[in-house]
Formats: sequence, structure tokens, C-alpha cells
Amino acid sequence: MDVAESYTTDQAANKAKEWCQSNPGWERVCDIEDSDALYVSYNELSKKEKKGWEDQYPFDAEDAWAEFGTAKCKVPYGFITGKGEFYNEVISVPHGHQLMLVFKTNNR
Repeated sequence: MDVAESYTTDQAANKAKEWCQSNPGWERVCDIEDSDALYVSYNELSKKEKKGWEDQYPFDAEDAWAEFGTAKCKVPYGFITGKGEFYNEVISVPHGHQLMLVFKTNNR
């Protein structure tokens, strides 16, 4: 029986830090002061998108969107594992590898 590789969250955080240093313009989520600003807010939705929410939830459309909606990320992002590998999708990260979310912010 093969034993699956596993890594800790600390290993993922450290590998993500190293990866960001080697890939200028990328930052770990924990190093970004306001990571919520990297996602589209309700006020940034198109009129058509807002109307759909307002039709379904006429008295609290913004609250409903905040609870049930999916905020799209404005910038590229990915996941660095404890092994130091980059993945575009969280579901692609191997079980037990732990991960750290990184964003392309161009702040370097």
C-alpha cells in the first residue's frame, strides 16, 4: 500500500513565500492587507446582473448576493502546495498537500 504524500500548512505557507519571491508580482493571501478588494463587489456588478438579484430578492438583493452569490476574482490566482507546486484550481491540489492561496497583484 502506497502512503500518500502529505505536507503541513506551515510548509505550504513557506513554499508559497518562496514561490512568490521567485515570481514577481504574486503575493500570498496572508500578505495582502485587503484581499477582499481583489474580488468583484455587488456595486461592481452590471445592471443586468443586479436586476436578476433584485427581481429574486427585492428587499435585500445585496445581502442575498453576499450570501448566495459567487464573487469573481479580478486578478489571476492560484494555489501553492506544501510541495511547492502551483495549481490553477483548488480541486486539482492533491489530497494532503495543504495549500496557500496566491494572487497576481503586480505589487513588486
